[in-house]
Amino acid sequence: MKTQVMILGFVLAALAAAQEKVTVPVSNPALPVTIKAHLLSGSITLTGGGSAVVVESQEESGRGRARERNRETNIPPGMKKIAGANAGLDISEDHNVITIKSGSWAANTNLVIQVPVNTSVELKSVNGGHIDVSGINGDLDVECTNGTVTLKDVSGTVVAHTINGNVTVTMDKIAGGKPMSFTSLNGKVDVTLPGDAKARLRLKTTNGTVYSDFDVKMEADDSKPVIEDGRGKGGKYKIKMDRGVYGSINGGGPEFLFQTMNGDILIHKK
Repeated sequence: MKTQVMILGFVLAALAAAQEKVTVPVSNPALPVTIKAHLLSGSITLTGGGSAVVVESQEESGRGRARERNRETNIPPGMKKIAGANAGLDISEDHNVITIKSGSWAANTNLVIQVPVNTSVELKSVNGGHIDVSGINGDLDVECTNGTVTLKDVSGTVVAHTINGNVTVTMDKIAGGKPMSFTSLNGKVDVTLPGDAKARLRLKTTNGTVYSDFDVKMEADDSKPVIEDGRGKGGKYKIKMDRGVYGSINGGGPEFLFQTMNGDILIHKK
């Protein structure tokens, strides 16, 4: 039977203000859980090890509050603000997939989430926060547009990306045969892998250096230029070159991408 839990935005806004915790029931506690949390503004801290899914939310003042005050200068005299009317959080559960969304730009909404160890995540934050994950085993898809991404003592597969911030990852075990990606535009990429990890490394940094204590066997760059001819449609003739280098560790395996424009890449052996 399908189980679904919906917590309305105004209820979660009140809970956030009080810093209360919400326990979200899942359809089948014996099976792994998937958490999908998307924030417009705020941080996410997710920790594995509990037997249930517990979500704590907290709104904090910031630039969004300043924007709100600016809007209030245009309110007619005599009008009063009704507290708790902002869009808060929506949480839903369907077949062990828990989705958390925030629809408010007015304030940062920081989430603290406790989950069972066997949990996959899809975590995204746009502004004003960081994403920290620790102690879980699953598929991790983490994206923070303006902030750091830190994954500690995780297992499974990882896709971690930020535009402005560092990416720091420590993995205990790797799910075999699956590609992974660790990327930043403006920041350092610092990844620790198990010593027996087998992978083909794709390494790209524009303004930085690559370091590793693995025995990396470098490969010849056999990539070919990519030609885009848009002249027939009023465009331009372009030639794109892949300036990355390739290498393998422990005999090679699935492709692991390490990429940053402004920053170093560090690949540690655990």
